[in-house]
Amino acid sequence: SSSSFDLTAFKSSYQPNDSATMTKFWETYDKENWSIWKCVYDYADDNEDLTATKEIVTEFMKKSAGMESECFGVMHVCGKLEIEGLWLFKGEDPENMFGKNEDTSWFSWSQLGPDLSSDPIKKAIADIWAPANSTTGGKAIQDTQVFQ
Repeated sequence: SSSSFDLTAFKSSYQPNDSATMTKFWETYDKENWSIWKCVYDYADDNEDLTATKEIVTEFMKKSAGMESECFGVMHVCGKLEIEGLWLFKGEDPENMFGKNEDTSWFSWSQLGPDLSSDPIKKAIADIWAPANSTTGGKAIQDTQVFQ
């Protein structure tokens, strides 16, 4: 089925530190055809330095190449070298990415929604996609990579 949500338009207008980004997103988001998932890296305790931790995210992004038309994601290195991300997928789950990117198995995935209309959920999404004060979940952001 065709979707009212235009991923290309959203990506081209996306600004990580701009709350208007989220306003535009909610105006067109289509929960029938898209889903939002949070991912958290399971082995943060093994991360020894920022450079190596950033490399985990860089590799994750590289292995997701070719999926640009069906997803969008933001990944932060934050706190004590933790990795947290939030992804938008075409369809009801990240199954396509799981098939194409084996690094997904290093993360715990949880869906937000499917009903995303409540303020706490909207806040949780904005906290990763458009974080204020360079923090997410109260943790200082040390690096951000965007898959678009």
